[in-house]
Amino acid sequence: MKILYARMARLASLAAPDRNPDLLAAQYRVFAGQIPVSYLILISSTWSLAVTHLGSTPWWLSVAMPAAMTLAALARLLHWYRTRLLAPTPDTVMRALTVTNWLVIPVAVTFTTWALLLFPYGDAWQKAQVAFYMAITMIGCVFSLMYLRTAALSVALIVNVAFIVFFISTGQPTLVATAVNMAFVSASLIAVISVNYRSVLRTVDAQDESRLREQAQTRLMRMIDDMPVAVMTADPETFRINYLNATSRNLLRSIEHLLPIRADDALGASIDFFHPHPQHQRRLLADPANLPHRARIPLGPEVLDIQVSAVRDAQGRYIGPMLSWSIVTQQAEAEARIHQLAHHDSLTGLPNRATFLAEFDASLRRSDKVLALLFIDLDGFKLINDACGHSAGDAVLRQVAERLRGQCPEPGMMLGRIGGDEFAVLLRDTDADRAMGAAARLVDTLVAPYAPSPDRPFRIGASIGCVLAPHHGNDAGALLSRADMALYAAKKAGKGTYRMFSPDMETSAQERVALESKLRVALDENQGLYVFYQPIVDVLTRRITAREALLRWHHPRTGWISPGCFIPVAERGGLIDRLGRFVLEQACREAARWPDGARVAVNVSAGQLGHGTIAPIFAAALAGAGLAPDRLEIEVTETALLHDEGKAIADLRALRSMGVRVALDDFGTGFSSLAHLRAFPFDKIKIDGSFVRDAVTRPDCAAVVRTVADLGKRLGVTTVAEGVETEEQLACITDAGCREVQGFLIGKPAPGEQDAPAIRWIERAALAAQATARQA
Repeated sequence: MKILYARMARLASLAAPDRNPDLLAAQYRVFAGQIPVSYLILISSTWSLAVTHLGSTPWWLSVAMPAAMTLAALARLLHWYRTRLLAPTPDTVMRALTVTNWLVIPVAVTFTTWALLLFPYGDAWQKAQVAFYMAITMIGCVFSLMYLRTAALSVALIVNVAFIVFFISTGQPTLVATAVNMAFVSASLIAVISVNYRSVLRTVDAQDESRLREQAQTRLMRMIDDMPVAVMTADPETFRINYLNATSRNLLRSIEHLLPIRADDALGASIDFFHPHPQHQRRLLADPANLPHRARIPLGPEVLDIQVSAVRDAQGRYIGPMLSWSIVTQQAEAEARIHQLAHHDSLTGLPNRATFLAEFDASLRRSDKVLALLFIDLDGFKLINDACGHSAGDAVLRQVAERLRGQCPEPGMMLGRIGGDEFAVLLRDTDADRAMGAAARLVDTLVAPYAPSPDRPFRIGASIGCVLAPHHGNDAGALLSRADMALYAAKKAGKGTYRMFSPDMETSAQERVALESKLRVALDENQGLYVFYQPIVDVLTRRITAREALLRWHHPRTGWISPGCFIPVAERGGLIDRLGRFVLEQACREAARWPDGARVAVNVSAGQLGHGTIAPIFAAALAGAGLAPDRLEIEVTETALLHDEGKAIADLRALRSMGVRVALDDFGTGFSSLAHLRAFPFDKIKIDGSFVRDAVTRPDCAAVVRTVADLGKRLGVTTVAEGVETEEQLACITDAGCREVQGFLIGKPAPGEQDAPAIRWIERAALAAQATARQA
């Protein structure tokens, strides 16, 4: 009902509809062209009827009224003539159509009333002419006003209603029948008016849509012409270019020397010149199902980026491909560099860890042949970095990469830098013998001297761990981990060698992990860790001058664990700093209670030096224990000084400035011992026990001991002989001139006063367990 009411309200409205300015303009153009026809129909028909009624009707009815109506019609014609050439605006069109909608009402009423006033006069022929006049004039005017629906309906309704009512009211059967016939004709006429009006609406809407589409297409083409992106379209059947914008022409000119055609001849030319494989390109462009498609095509030294999309018409039919393209040579080179940086090591040019493992994993999935992974670690490489700087280390790594390339020329081999001084080699379709043979060749190749600078040659080595797939697994990460275990075994065997993975290595690795976990628990809970002290004695006075603090670990299930087992685990697991701090604090507190005033010696690892943090830690420990700094002595090995010697020496100087004494431990076993004595004024030199044990039987070792003792005297440095276990060794060392001695002959490591009760309980428990076991 609401829809019907709205439609009736629109029909009853006499104002011109303003929803579509283009419709109003079309109505106005048609209506303006038919105004003369409408008024000429009225004038001619009116006077035809008036003339036939002269003499039979009053003068005012047959002459005066027709003359007045004619003058009114002529006035409207004159107005039309004067305004016909003026450019109409939307407002004037709206106003003119609204005026027409209103004006037809009095015109229709006037002409209809005049005709009906004539009807009573005259004979039957004249009455018939009146009826004919009303019908024909009404039909002619309605068709003239057809494109102005409101006006046409107003005329039809006024004339037909008056005609039908008047004729029916006569009661004469013929006239009643004529009225009924007129009613059906009127209904048909109104339907024709509505249908025609809707057709006009559709036509105008279609024209508007077409015009808007053409405008949009014009704007689009103008935008495409002005776009900085090169665009061209091609015929889907002939593959000839039928459009290209200005940017395309300019780009074609820039690469014209690479093309078989001139840029100005591109329009109408085959698009095949863009692609090295035109048949493939034609198959691609012919089927819109393949689109959109993007590709990069090399064209001589240039690289073209081409994106193809399907162009369709309004009905969705494929009318050809559109190519947007650009020259991306610099971008492609930059992307290649980025890809190289992302997937390759920038120093050596080898694939990096992620790329190597990805290729290894892909090879595992693709191949059913045996694969071998060789995991390489350089022995002694850090010494080059510490002694000569990172630039020398980088030069050595590049030389290592070149040697590896020389030893891996086969296509089935792949190299990678896993990180730091670690490399990997992947061998495809191999076996254990060939893998181990390759490892042997690599060890021999990498052991040759290196020359990072012309005047400083270096010699390093390499250790290699090897795994086979699928024998040792099918996962790249797990295989690399097992290769690392084999590498650890090779290093443990003395470095400069290679080992094939075996299951017992994984067991050892798991034991190391378990040991590290237990050590963490012991540190966290402060359980089972004890500090023992071994005396250092002056050979002349036989007085204890110092005691060395030695860490011991007792686990409640496994018993005493050797420092040789858990110290390397602590170093690999990053626990050595915590252990060092534990020993330092315990030793300082214990030494503060010693009545003889002896010094306490604490070992410092390489990991504790070089960070600039050791001096505050030692100061806090001394303050916490109330121990004088000159009663604390630290022992540092020569190897520890090789790790960034400058920073390590700076830490030692900071400790010396506090009053802490510094001893050089295991003298003679490291590198450049004399250089270290020159770099830092040590208070004490401890001769390694290996020289002391053999001094009795080997003259060369005795000579080393005498030389170091004599060097100490000349430098004013106390010399200590470690590992003295027999009277003969003590006599030999004393004769050599050593000031102090340390070893089992002098005194075994013993717990401090605080830990002694716990150690005695542990020993009693161990004895009881042994007795129970013997009884069983």
